[in-house]
Amino acid sequence: MIGFKNKLILSFFAMLWFSITMGQDYSIIQLPFNSRYYDEFSPVYYEDGLVFCSNRKGEIFINYTDDRSDKPLFNLYYVEQGGKTNWGKVKFLSKEIKTSFNEGPATFNDRQNTVYFTRNINTKKRIGNIIDRKNKLGIFYSKQNRDGEWVAPTSFQYNNPEYNLAHPSLSEDGSFLFFSSDIPGGFGGSDLFVCEWKNGGWSEPVNLGPKINTLQNEVFPFIHSSGRLYFSSDKPGGVGRLDIYYSEKVNNEWITPIPLEPPINSRFDDYGFIIDAFKKDGFFSSDRQRSDDIYSFNVLYPMFENTKRMEVNNYCYVFYEEGAQNPDSLNFMYEWDLGDGTKIRGNEVDHCYTGPGEYTVLLNVIDRLTGDVYFNEAAYQVPVEDIEQVYINCPDTVVVGQEIEFDGKRTNLKNFDIKTYHWDMGDGRRTRGISTTHIYTAPGEYIVQLGVASKPDKQGNAEKMGVFKNIVVLPAQNVRGRRE
Repeated sequence: MIGFKNKLILSFFAMLWFSITMGQDYSIIQLPFNSRYYDEFSPVYYEDGLVFCSNRKGEIFINYTDDRSDKPLFNLYYVEQGGKTNWGKVKFLSKEIKTSFNEGPATFNDRQNTVYFTRNINTKKRIGNIIDRKNKLGIFYSKQNRDGEWVAPTSFQYNNPEYNLAHPSLSEDGSFLFFSSDIPGGFGGSDLFVCEWKNGGWSEPVNLGPKINTLQNEVFPFIHSSGRLYFSSDKPGGVGRLDIYYSEKVNNEWITPIPLEPPINSRFDDYGFIIDAFKKDGFFSSDRQRSDDIYSFNVLYPMFENTKRMEVNNYCYVFYEEGAQNPDSLNFMYEWDLGDGTKIRGNEVDHCYTGPGEYTVLLNVIDRLTGDVYFNEAAYQVPVEDIEQVYINCPDTVVVGQEIEFDGKRTNLKNFDIKTYHWDMGDGRRTRGISTTHIYTAPGEYIVQLGVASKPDKQGNAEKMGVFKNIVVLPAQNVRGRRE
C-alpha cells in the first residue's frame, strides 16, 4: 500500500444516508452532499464552505476512469455551507486547474489566493498516462490573478517521477508545508515531511522523524493554527485500518502521537481530518458506509482553550529584619522561630515550609551564655499560600505499565465554585472526577491537562479554567516517579 488513498477507488455501492452518531466526546453527522455511489474525502476550509476531493461524474468534462474500479478519477469540488445542515450545490473548484488526471487533496494559504494540491505528475493528454499506475503523484500550486481566476498550476520543486508527494497542508502563516511521501530512505511505506519557507523558497523536505513516522504509512497531515499536527496512520495498535492521530511539539520535539477516540476513529479508514481554530467543530473522511464520505463532528467534551502551564508552588522564603537593632554579637544572637517547629539562628535565614498555612514567625534575641530569650524583637503572621490556579498532583516521571494517581485536590481558585473536573491524559484518554488513576502503555512525553467547570448560571453558562503539565514516561524498569 502506497498510502495515498488509491484504495479509495472501490467497486462497492452504498446508499446515501444521513445519520447522527453520538459518542462520549463527539457527535458526528454524515453530510448530505455526499454522492450516492462515488467517493468524497479530504475536506479543507475555503471561503464559506469546503473544498474536497470526489470522483463523482462531472457535468461538462469527459471523465476518464480508473481501470481498477471503473470510477472516474478525482477532482476538486467546492460546496458552500449555509448552516449546520444546510449545504449548497456542489461545483468544480476551478476549470483552470482541472485536468483529466487526479486532483486533490488541497490546502490554501491564509488569504485563500494560493492553493497547493495533489495531482499526477505526468499530465500529457494520453489515456495511457491517465490510468498508468507508474504516473506518480506530485504537489502543484496555483495563484489567483487580479480577476480572482486561478492561473496555470506550477509543479512543486521537489516533485520526482520516481516517488509520490501528496496531501499538502500549509501552516496558517505560510511558513511550513507538510505532506506525505514515499521518498526513499524513510521509516515506512509513506512518511510525513515538512518544508520551510526561507529566503523566498522552500527548503528541502525534512522527515518528521520516528515519533511521527513508523514502518507503516503516515498520510493526510493537517497542521492546525495552534501547531498541533493531525494525520492518519495504519500502524498497529489502532482501532481500524487508517486511524487519526495528533501530536504537538514539546521542547522542539514531537510528542508520542495520540489517537482520536470513537466515533471519529472506527474499524474502517478514517482520515482527511480538519478542525476549526477553537478545536470545537470540524470534518473528516471515512469509508465506514462502504464508499468514502465526509462527516462533520462537534466536540461534546468541555473545551479549555485558555489552559496555561501549571506553576509549581514555592514555599521557600528568606527571612530578615530591616529595622532590628544589631545585638552585641559577643553576647547575643538572633534566633528565628519559624512557626512550624523550626528554629534557626542568624541575621538572615532561608527556610522552606512543607505546605500552605498561616505561620507565626518570631524574631528573638538570645543570650549566648544562658541560651535564654533576652527579648522578642519582632513577630509576624506569614500566610503561605498555593498559587491561585488549577493544580495537577501527579509524578513528573513514571514508567510504562505503572499505575499512576492523579488528583486536583490542591486546586486553589477563589470565588470559583467547581462542579466538575475534566482530565485529558495526553494519550487519547479522557476522564472526569477530582482524582483518577491511569497507566501509560508506551514511553514518551505526554501533556496532561486538567480543566474545571463551575456550576452553570441561570443562563446555563459555566466558567472554565485549566492547566497542563508534562509527564515523562520511561520504558519499563525499576524507576519510581517523584510526587510533588
